Amino acid sequence: MKGLIVATVFLGVILVSAPGAMAQTAPPLTLTGETLSSAGASTFTTTASCNPNGTSTFSYQTSGIATGPYTGTYTETGTVTVGPQPIRPNTFSAPGGIVTSWTASFTITSPTGNVTGTKTLLPPPAGFSADTAGICEAGDRGIDGFPFPPQQAANNYFSHQRLGYTATITLATGEQFSDMGTSGASLNSTPSTADNAGANNFTETYASQQAATIPLCDENSPGDQIQDDDDQGCVNP
Repeated sequence: MKGLIVATVFLGVILVSAPGAMAQTAPPLTLTGETLSSAGASTFTTTASCNPNGTSTFSYQTSGIATGPYTGTYTETGTVTVGPQPIRPNTFSAPGGIVTSWTASFTITSPTGNVTGTKTLLPPPAGFSADTAGICEAGDRGIDGFPFPPQQAANNYFSHQRLGYTATITLATGEQFSDMGTSGASLNSTPSTADNAGANNFTETYASQQAATIPLCDENSPGDQIQDDDDQGCVNP
């Protein structure tokens, strides 16, 4: 009986020490409900080449407040391309055109986790036309008595097109998780010398397409190693 007790205790030690008993970190939240916002000089155009009769391209930078599952601050840089922007009858403001391309990279810094990602404008759903609006004005045209001020803008908040994003969430432990989904954004930028300076703003809201974030491979983590037959590799490649 004494030998049986000793054997049982020894077996218990082996089970407790087994690698498979390591605690797993719960996946962090997706970006659903995450909102980025900025007003004033923190959103601005870095370069602009406006050709209202053809193709216009501008780049921007924005930073500000992030709220939602990852409360903190954000930074984003992006580039927008806009098609022709013809002046229409009875138009008293910049008419704008259709955005043909919108790409961006973003970072969210939060105590919950740091998020890095990229975004690109998606095609419209079947049966719908492209309807993301954009403006690229250099301040050199208008109609009699109504000059169009310098302005760069893009907005897909109410369009059928979404910005598709992919993101990596890094926890304080170094563990990483992926998320993907769509977002709606509104960007408005005017030069500091323009009459409408100070109207700069940016806002964006995210919606994940995933029920939960997905763990990414960490080759330095014992929990991500396949140890069968002494092979090395990631559990989540």
